[in-house]
Amino acid sequence: MQNGCKMMTLLDRIKSHSTRLTEADQRLVSALLENAAEAAFLSSARLAERASVHEAATTRLAQKLGFKGYPELRSQLQRELVESQDAAERMRRSVAKVEHGDFLLDLIGSEIAALEHLRLAVSQESINRAADMIVDARRIFLFGQGHAQSITQFLRRRLDRFGMTTIVLEGRGRDIAERVVGMEKGDLVLALAFRKQPTSYAPLVEHCHAQGAKAMLVTDLAGTMMQPQADLVLAAPRGRSGSEFQTPTVPFAIVNAILLTIAGRHQTRVMGALERLSGLFDEFD
Repeated sequence: MQNGCKMMTLLDRIKSHSTRLTEADQRLVSALLENAAEAAFLSSARLAERASVHEAATTRLAQKLGFKGYPELRSQLQRELVESQDAAERMRRSVAKVEHGDFLLDLIGSEIAALEHLRLAVSQESINRAADMIVDARRIFLFGQGHAQSITQFLRRRLDRFGMTTIVLEGRGRDIAERVVGMEKGDLVLALAFRKQPTSYAPLVEHCHAQGAKAMLVTDLAGTMMQPQADLVLAAPRGRSGSEFQTPTVPFAIVNAILLTIAGRHQTRVMGALERLSGLFDEFD
């Protein structure tokens, strides 16, 4: 990245180089800015396809704007989206966009759009890998704070029904430390984190890797900047850029897709556990 451009936003860079932009560059810029929340997760190939240009044009544009390459440009776009999400401003934008008080219709439309973006951001191959990592794990340590807690509890209950051993990491840092002291190789940390990196995330993943365990992260735009990086990151935007109402539907859909994939790829194990559970229900009722 050029030293003189470190504090410049992506839009500032585009404006300062406007006279040097070719027709291909302008098409790419339009594709980037028309829907920044979606574009922040597009590969160079997908962005080039959207703009109807050769993939090499994405690298040329990025370097023209002062980046080492397209991945660095995309990282800046992701960072700016996260940093611009002030709560009060997001609320004003969300309400202002709704016409005639049709909040339900607007919500339905935004949820549909968010799920379409999920289809582009997370592949079935990644979901398959997530499912296999969970099934192969000796124990699954579930970490989620704030809005992520409801998804964590849902996931815990489903995995328990599949006959897997789960440990929910709740409370403050010391509480989490007590629960992970026995973590070993073969265990898995499954973290859910949105908008910003939780305080306990870094020491948790560092401890996980030090013990030879694996880490998985289900996240949104902020996830690509969380350090240290998890072994598998499933990241997708959770709604319109700048909106206060970042939908829980997207991470719930990712989690449900993982659960369904576990059931589909590991039927014998899952169905056996569910049959045993059904028998236990009869005994305990």
